[in-house]
Amino acid sequence: MKKLIVVACTLFFALQAYSQSSLTFCTFVNSSNQECIFENTKFITTRDSTKARIFMLLRSAQVYGTSKLIFKIYGIDRFDKEVFLFDITQEVKEEWMNSWQPASFTTPGKYMVKVYKEDNTLITSRGFEFYNL
Repeated sequence: MKKLIVVACTLFFALQAYSQSSLTFCTFVNSSNQECIFENTKFITTRDSTKARIFMLLRSAQVYGTSKLIFKIYGIDRFDKEVFLFDITQEVKEEWMNSWQPASFTTPGKYMVKVYKEDNTLITSRGFEFYNL
């Protein structure tokens, strides 16, 4: 019974830490006030665009407690399965609570971004979509 209580408490606190971070997508981040410009999860590009660039803004209620963030980018295939595409490592200060990272995408579609600490602890995840006009 004690083991069950310990496991339940561990899961509760892990979920609390996980839910206290948010990932937003925007076309630009104003560095002076960390404002997300044109925040959305659906973006439109023209057919003649060779790539689309978005900013991934990570906000946390607590300090990161890590010196690196890893943004893992997945494409969502037609069967709704995640297919790993690439990752971006960002150097951060352990006391930071906010950061942003730009990324470029060459094809329209659905994407999932998962953000991890350098010890492979998942911080948060969120999806977005690109469409052609």
